This record gives sequence, structure tokens and C-alpha cells, in this order.
Amino acid sequence: MTATWASLARKDFADAARSKMLWGFIAVFVAFLAMSLPVAEQLFPETVTVTPAKALSGVAMLAQLFVPGIALVAGYMAVVGERRSGSLRVLLSYPFSRRDVVVGKLVGRLSVTATALTVGYAVGSVLVVALYGVPDVSAFAGFVGAGVLVGLTFTGLAVGGSAAAASRGQAMTLTVGSFVAMVFFWKPVAAGLYYAVTGSLPGLRADRWYVLLKRLNPLEAFRVLASAVLDEEVSAVPEFPVEDVPATPERLELANRLAGDVPFYLQEWFSIVVLLAWGVFPVVLGYRRFERSDLG
Repeated sequence: MTATWASLARKDFADAARSKMLWGFIAVFVAFLAMSLPVAEQLFPETVTVTPAKALSGVAMLAQLFVPGIALVAGYMAVVGERRSGSLRVLLSYPFSRRDVVVGKLVGRLSVTATALTVGYAVGSVLVVALYGVPDVSAFAGFVGAGVLVGLTFTGLAVGGSAAAASRGQAMTLTVGSFVAMVFFWKPVAAGLYYAVTGSLPGLRADRWYVLLKRLNPLEAFRVLASAVLDEEVSAVPEFPVEDVPATPERLELANRLAGDVPFYLQEWFSIVVLLAWGVFPVVLGYRRFERSDLG
């Protein structure tokens, strides 16, 4: 059989199944859904009627932290693990190129993440129906699609970091450090830049560049996408009150915050582009560094 990235991907997926990595991710994600769905109604005020879509928005709020965590664990040792163990030299002694290694590892780890999330969501759908009734099919499909997409995005980010790193510590710094920055620092920094430029915090009216800067965060892109498909607000965790906007239980529509029409790059569908970009560009950058690195 010709040695290609596809054979490496199949081997990587099979190794994940044999090592119980895949089954562990499935078990952890099913456990997450089994614990979060029954308490989803507690994430909202008592006066709120919890519909299936509302319950799923609560799960999405928690999943924005949990799903990327699974993806990062799945991908951050993909390449650097082979490098540090010495098995990478063995792989490259066969007719595999460094590109084959990166692409094969990427496809293998994407398959692991996608399989774990798909099986978990299949089990979760049964729980949703049992606890809250039958959800709108298109809304539920969009919810699952958004969840799988953000998982694949962070898997790509992790594999890219793994390819760029020369050690396990470097891989963790690149991947986990990026995730922590997205969760805790992105929105405060964006608001700080807005204040530096305009002299005030973002209010009910905000400039387009500020909204775009916020939405370039893949977690924000996921929230926008999940909110759109469920027609329910998916809040950030943690929520930083850095904007001068009135507290309201209703969704604050973007059209009410911008002067003029909403440009294409701020429309909800563009969040898919942002997520895909975050899944692809780190892999490209990681591969370029891996290609030039000394494996000794």
C-alpha cells in the first residue's frame, strides 16, 4: 500500500481507539451532556419557561468551555508526541513527507473529535426529548453542527500548535495559552482598545471594527452561530461587564447597535468562516515551522 497521509490518518484513528482515547472522549462528553441537560433550566430565572431550544442554549453556554477542552486534549500531542518519543524519525524513514505527517495527524485527530462529539450528541438528543420535549429539527441540527464545528476548529488549532512545538510544554503553552486568552482576555482587551480609540466604553451603539474584533474570537463566533440556530441567546462564560449597555433579558440585536446596514462580515453566517479560519491557519503556520525545524 502506498504510504500517504491517508494511511497515517487511519493509523492515528485506530491507535486512538485501541488506546481508549476515543472511548474516553465519548464517555466524558456523554457524561457532560447527562449532567448539564437536567440542570439546564437552573441557568435561567425561575420565570423563564424552559423550552428545548432554551435548554440547548444553556448547554451551549457550558459547551463553549467543555468542547474546546476535549479538542485541545485530542490534538496537542499529535505531532510533538511522535517527535519526543523518537517515532517521528521512524515515520520519516518511510516514504512519508513532513506534510504527510501533519495532514495525516490532523485528519486522524479531527476524526476522533468528530466521532466523539457526534456520538455524544446522538445520546444527548434522547435526553433532550425525554426532559424537554421534541426540539425543532433544524434548530437541533444547527446546534449539533455548531458544536462539532467548534470542536474541529480547536482540534486544528491544537494540531497546529503540536506541529510548531518542540516539546510537550511548548505545545501546551501554545494551545492552552491561546484558549485561556480567548476566554479571559479577548473581550476586555477589545473593550480597552475601543476606549483608547474613542474615549468611552462600547455602548448601545458601537463601531463596526469593535464588533468584528470581538467576533474574530472563535468562542464568540460559536456563540453567535449557536444563538442564531437556536434563536436563543448563548451567553459568554465568564461574562465580563465591559460594555455600557442596558441589562435586558432579550437578545440585543446587532442591527440595533450599528448605524446603517449590517455588513457581510458581521452577519451570522460569517461566524462559520471565522471558525474555519481558526481551524486552518494554525495548521498551516505550524506545518511551516515543523518543515524548517531540526528534529535532532
